[in-house]
Amino acid sequence: MSPHWVSYQLKEVLGDEAIVVNEYDNGMRPFMSRLPGHYFCNPHAGYLGWGLGTALGLKLALPHKVIVATVGDGSYIFSVPTACHAVSAAYGLPVLTVVYNNRCWNAVRRATLSLYPQGWAARAETCPLSELPLGHFEKVCEAFGGHGEMVQRPEELIPALERALKAVNGGRQALVNVLCRAV
Repeated sequence: MSPHWVSYQLKEVLGDEAIVVNEYDNGMRPFMSRLPGHYFCNPHAGYLGWGLGTALGLKLALPHKVIVATVGDGSYIFSVPTACHAVSAAYGLPVLTVVYNNRCWNAVRRATLSLYPQGWAARAETCPLSELPLGHFEKVCEAFGGHGEMVQRPEELIPALERALKAVNGGRQALVNVLCRAV
């Protein structure tokens, strides 16, 4: 699944009222709500891992809104997910997290290959120091009482997002771990 396709499907499920905190290069901007204050992306002084904590802060400030964090697998790891899911559970802050899991530090891979297109990393079978193992991030959310699912095939995506949104609307945090290809 391409990140752009996943983003389009997410928009179809969310509609225009959800507030999205996006920390991933997923082509989401054209699909998101044009309503003021409904789409946040990387701040100019950004850092890796800011998205999930920001989503929790927005949920605290706007408890009756659906808040969605869209993150890559690397930024999810950097967000200190156990702390974020613990805070969500402890303070009743049900946020929907969608992890675009491409199993790599894609920014590192792209930067390396763009600087050294004929280099050793480009000739290697996998780009060194940029590959990540498959993370079952949905299990981390479940460990704190949340709803978690992994999506491996396109036909699984919309039903999984709908179940996760139902969980969030019912007061439980949710995480959908979507296996995507790196672009």
